[in-house]
Amino acid sequence: MLQYMKDTRLDNPEIKVKDERLIELDRIVSEVKESEEWEAVEMNILEVGISNGEMKKLVSI
Repeated sequence: MLQYMKDTRLDNPEIKVKDERLIELDRIVSEVKESEEWEAVEMNILEVGISNGEMKKLVSI
């Protein structure tokens, strides 16, 4: 499970056992990644990161 969490792909070579729970988790993760809501979350995370970077630049001036 930990190896899957590090790299959320079932073809991750570090995964030694692919049981039913992991396969179900992968199905759910894939579904979430494909959703429009996830796209909005990713953009929000990007905006926060950019904003934090700009704030650090202002503080160091």
